[in-house]
Amino acid sequence: MPLSDAKPRADDIADAIRARICLQPVTDQTMLLEGTLAAEFGVSRTPVRQALQRLAYEGLIEVRTGVGSFANALDPAARGLHLAVHCGLLRLVGTLPDAPVPRDIARRLEGLSRQAQHPDPMDAAAVFELFSELNANLSRLIPDPVIADAHLISGWRVLRWFLTDLRHDGADTPQTVISLCRVGEAEAGNGRAALFAAAAALFKPQG
Repeated sequence: MPLSDAKPRADDIADAIRARICLQPVTDQTMLLEGTLAAEFGVSRTPVRQALQRLAYEGLIEVRTGVGSFANALDPAARGLHLAVHCGLLRLVGTLPDAPVPRDIARRLEGLSRQAQHPDPMDAAAVFELFSELNANLSRLIPDPVIADAHLISGWRVLRWFLTDLRHDGADTPQTVISLCRVGEAEAGNGRAALFAAAAALFKPQG
């Protein structure tokens, strides 16, 4: 079914498929068929193809010429690398010339922090929505578009690991997500550099 009465754009379709990949266990054999997706969203194959191209760029799927598109399963051996890359990007932004955090983003970070500290555990869908908005707002603070896009994409990989932990370890909201939201609120008044440096510290390898 279409996402709404209006025909969805490629970005809307990418958002919907990305959420499925993040929220549902996938294997390298999980196939994404253009025709099936076009029928589901009520669009031609063109915006579906554009959405799949974006997801391939993000590393969430693999497009196999002459075969189709397949979701990329997480490789446990790559977990440490993915977290280290995200930490490195956060640290890099912390070294850029400092700038104040705009009021609208600071207010949103404060709201996300309150949401994260709710006493009831969040389910996977709620964690996905919370982290997605946090990741997007942090990316908006990055002045270089290449680094901003890299941070956004890296965030999706990190989120998939958090959600995997949530599925395997029980009902508690991932602690790093809560801590990131708290850092966003606590450091927003101190400027971009302090915020990203504090966020990077949450991913620093132990030992």
